[in-house]
Amino acid sequence: MPVIRPMTLDDVRAAMELTGATFDDLSRRMGEEPEPPPPDLDAAALRYRMFVTQDPEGSWVAEDEQGLAGCALATKREGIWGLSLLIVRPGTQSAGVGSELLRRAHAYASDAKGRIILSSADARAVRAYSRLGLDLHPCFLATGTPKGVTAPAGFRVGTADDIGFCETVDRFARGGARRSSIETLLAMGQTLYVLPERGYAFFGEESLRTMAALDEDSAAAVLRGVLSRVTGQTRVGYLDAAQQWAVPVLLEAGLDVRGANGLLFLGGDVGGFHPYLPSGAFL
Repeated sequence: MPVIRPMTLDDVRAAMELTGATFDDLSRRMGEEPEPPPPDLDAAALRYRMFVTQDPEGSWVAEDEQGLAGCALATKREGIWGLSLLIVRPGTQSAGVGSELLRRAHAYASDAKGRIILSSADARAVRAYSRLGLDLHPCFLATGTPKGVTAPAGFRVGTADDIGFCETVDRFARGGARRSSIETLLAMGQTLYVLPERGYAFFGEESLRTMAALDEDSAAAVLRGVLSRVTGQTRVGYLDAAQQWAVPVLLEAGLDVRGANGLLFLGGDVGGFHPYLPSGAFL
């Protein structure tokens, strides 16, 4: 059995390599095309570094004679706990390593008021997260090149000066703010879009990374604004059934909506989780 220990900054690169290898293996097993590696490894590393420095109690690795055999990363902000990553090296899976990593990371949620996990469709992950007492929410996905979309008046690129506004919206939509995550997304080069007094979104690497708004009309307007800035193929994922406001916008923009995009697990007080699209990395 590999040794389970707290993650350190020295583990960041190895954890990134293990993440790529694990998800490539999952894609092949599910008959999907593996995703390309991050275009900027230094920027991608900021995600892992944030967890080690901001959430040491939620950051764990498993290590054996071959190096890192697994990694779990969990965050907690204003009482909202989320599991950002749980990976085990292919060939070492189903041997208890993932269960122990999850146990350690989930212990960080002992005083949390709400819990969030975004899961792949892997059956083992679904079983593990269901055992935590979380409710399962199937999600849909939209892909394609937007056409004929007009941004609402006032829609603009945001800056660090807008972080306070993002916190206000997050407290409404997801039950708690996540300042360090917003700061990290900016540092990673993701584009922040703001519709003042209504909502915000992050976009990068051809995907809508996360968005939140104060009401459904505002959420639809923010989504239109983001899609108006896209010139090629894009992806909007992890839309659960509560995000019906997004469907007309996506269809009017000419995107293909499909009924399978992993699973969302929620528990406790996470606000209405609406109107809200979570971030895979920052929940």
